[in-house]
Amino acid sequence: MSFAFSDLDLSNVSQSSRLGVGVHKVEITDVNWDAQTGALSLDMSGSGGTLTDTLRLYSDNEVGKRISEQRLKQYLVATDHHNPDRPDDIGWFKGKRVTIRVEPGKSFRRDDGSTGQYKNITGVFSPDADVPAPAPAPAPASDPFTAAPSSQNFDDAIPF
Repeated sequence: MSFAFSDLDLSNVSQSSRLGVGVHKVEITDVNWDAQTGALSLDMSGSGGTLTDTLRLYSDNEVGKRISEQRLKQYLVATDHHNPDRPDDIGWFKGKRVTIRVEPGKSFRRDDGSTGQYKNITGVFSPDADVPAPAPAPAPASDPFTAAPSSQNFDDAIPF
């Protein structure tokens, strides 16, 4: 098979990038339900970027499940769902506008050795809500994946 660069059609491709840390007014552009994993994915765009929120509503991890359920309820309330206690159709979300607060999450190491930081959606609000910006993340003292410099002296002797 041969590919021609001149055959590319980018008319349906956005120039946007990923939404960063901050408060963003977004539109939910697509919604997907994975019946195998019990995960709901909400694709959002706005403020010059995109972001996907994946809610693992049937997770074996109780904490993750609770957080996902709480955030789903926030989406339902923020979009004025007729019964936020009993969501009935994922199609409800498509085209709805909300305000989200994105905060820095855990650090991770990429394959090339550089570090990155996950982003967490920590709040979902009505589109006209006045939401305070998240507090800036504290600057890391050093790369979280490297050991302390050998020049530091640690007394790890157990006194017994």
